[in-house]
Amino acid sequence: MHHFCLYTNDFDLAESFKIYFEGKYVIEHLQSHDALIQHLSDKQCRCQALIYDAVNLDESDIKFLTQVHEEIPELAVIICYVYFEEKKLSEKLLAAQVQAIIYKPFDFGEVDRQVQKLLSPTPPAEFAAI
Repeated sequence: MHHFCLYTNDFDLAESFKIYFEGKYVIEHLQSHDALIQHLSDKQCRCQALIYDAVNLDESDIKFLTQVHEEIPELAVIICYVYFEEKKLSEKLLAAQVQAIIYKPFDFGEVDRQVQKLLSPTPPAEFAAI
C-alpha cells in the first residue's frame, strides 16, 4: 500500500482525506513544518508523496517546499491552495519544487488520479496545474 504525508492545519480536511482514501493509501497527517521535515528525514518514513495544503501560498511556503525539494528530491509533491491570479508568480517559483498543483475546492477523485500518476513506475516529467 502506498504511503503519503499530508501537511495541513485543517483537521476536517485531514479527516476527509483519511476517510476517502481508507484502504487505498496510508496517510500520515502532520501539522508543522518542523514535524514534517523531521518525519520525512527519518529512515523509517515510508512516505512516497507529500500533499501540502497551503492556506495562503506565501513566501514561507515557497521557502519550505524548496527546502523539502533540496533535502528529499525524490519525494513527489502536490500542493493545494485556493487559486488567485496574484499567486501566479508564486506558482511559477514552485514549478521546480512540486509536481502538481491542485486548486481548491478540489475533487478527491482528481487528487487520487494525481497521486496515482506521481506514484506510478513512470511518473510524469512535467509539472501539472489542475
